[in-house]
Amino acid sequence: MPDNEINKLTERVHLLSQKIEREKAAKKAAEKLLEEKSRELYIAKQLVEDSLINIKEKSEQDIALLQFKTYLESILLDFNQLFLQKPISNILLQRLLDDLIGIDEIKASKVRFKSLDQSGKFRSYYAGDKALINADNSISSPLFWSDDNKQIKIIINSGEVILGSLTIVIASPLSWQHTIEKQLLLFCDMISAAHNRQELLARTIEEKQRAESSEQSTRDFVAMINHELRTPLNGLLGSAELMSYTELTPHQQHLLSTMQQSGELLRVIINDLLDFSKMSAGMLQIVEIDFSPKQLCKMIFDIFKQRTEEFGLDFNFNYQNDIPARLTGDPDRIKQLFVNLIGNAIKFTQRGQITVEIQWQDGIFSFSVADTGCGIPADKIDTLFDPFTQVNNTSNRAYEGTGLGLAICKHLIDEMHGELTLTSQLDLGTEFNIKIPLKIAAQNQKLNHVSEVEFPIDSMSVLVVEDSSVNQVLIEMILAKFDIKPTIVNNGLEAIEYLNNHQVDVIFMDCRMPVVDGFEATMRLRNSGYTKPIIALTASTTSTETEQCYQCGMDGIVNKPYQKQEIKNVLITWGKKLNLSEKA
Repeated sequence: MPDNEINKLTERVHLLSQKIEREKAAKKAAEKLLEEKSRELYIAKQLVEDSLINIKEKSEQDIALLQFKTYLESILLDFNQLFLQKPISNILLQRLLDDLIGIDEIKASKVRFKSLDQSGKFRSYYAGDKALINADNSISSPLFWSDDNKQIKIIINSGEVILGSLTIVIASPLSWQHTIEKQLLLFCDMISAAHNRQELLARTIEEKQRAESSEQSTRDFVAMINHELRTPLNGLLGSAELMSYTELTPHQQHLLSTMQQSGELLRVIINDLLDFSKMSAGMLQIVEIDFSPKQLCKMIFDIFKQRTEEFGLDFNFNYQNDIPARLTGDPDRIKQLFVNLIGNAIKFTQRGQITVEIQWQDGIFSFSVADTGCGIPADKIDTLFDPFTQVNNTSNRAYEGTGLGLAICKHLIDEMHGELTLTSQLDLGTEFNIKIPLKIAAQNQKLNHVSEVEFPIDSMSVLVVEDSSVNQVLIEMILAKFDIKPTIVNNGLEAIEYLNNHQVDVIFMDCRMPVVDGFEATMRLRNSGYTKPIIALTASTTSTETEQCYQCGMDGIVNKPYQKQEIKNVLITWGKKLNLSEKA
């Protein structure tokens, strides 16, 4: 073989050897890389497995925490509703603790709370293993964990006042602490709110009772003042009326007239003061009954016609003909409006005239009272309806009065949902306009007044139950005018004893008397089967006492101070009824 071929073969073998070496080296490097990647993959796998274990453990803890939180929120919701329905009590606090230890993680619970009675002492309530609770009442920080983080204590307060504390022994991870604190603070707030509601309720009840007691005292005072003022006034005016039927010298007649006018003025003042007292106490009520506006206005005209003539004033009284015959409202209060406004017009008018216009339009009963008097300054009109206010409140004023009349009128009109306006010019006069919505009464209602048909009342037997000796003499003299000699007793007990052995047609019963009052006596008589009419003689004008009269069994009321005609009307009314029932 030639040398050149040998060299080529040698070179080829060398190249093949190098290639084999390179392939061996590449294979070795690949094996090493594979080994490294396998190691990395193993490590990564280990990390994933460890992460999965951590996630699983954390998930289990989160589920347990969520379940724990759900249990607490359920208990919180239940007791929130309970404390809204019932006052906080020892039983509810103990029940709350019992429910808390029903949660697996809570091993013991305690509430130390201020006593619910007036002693103000603290009382402790426990649930679970009491021995696990470390008692440390010296801790006053709002929230405190024990050194081993197994016991939490939270102060329950209301503002700056400490009401007590809530202590819980709990086996839970440290990561739960924030959630535990947040939830237990809600429990403390709930207990504090329940205590505050109960305290507020107790104060409200106490204030309500105090207000009711005050209101009752006011009612009793008004009733007592009614009786104490009207009873002597009844004797004064009644005696003056009876004296007017006797023969008198001109001088005596003048003195009697002065006495009657002074008595009537005193009655107006007393009525105003009592009405204002009833207004202030919320006792002034409006009643709705059927009445004849024409009859009421005729009465007003009769009252003031003579008075205006005495003062030298013209009295123009215009009643519109198309006013319904019967209306539904409070005739006494409407009459009071007329009396106050016309009385004021007369008082403040030196010369000229008083004009009264009465009209009906679209369900509104309206009337105006105009005078030609001194008028009202513009700067005084806004305060004119304030209590105890007059145009001139100084001690040297020319006109007498309490300054309550217009305040009472304004209140009455407001209560009847009406409207009051006035116009006035100084030195020219004043005009008051009143509008009151009233209903037209049913046409078949009978007229609400006493017929003056003659009835032989002198044949009636009458028992008067009255403790005041003055009023005894007065009513005896009034009845003597009708040829009736009554039997008079001093109190309800004497009346009952008398009626056990005697019969009478009508009883006039005073309401407020010693031993047995008129209310009690009437109830006893009605319970025993007594059926004859019993008429109250009362100095009270309050709706409460009026209602009490009818509730105890009385048949009618005559208010003091009464006049002869009122007694006569009662006797005629009941005499007719008794006569009709006997015939039937």
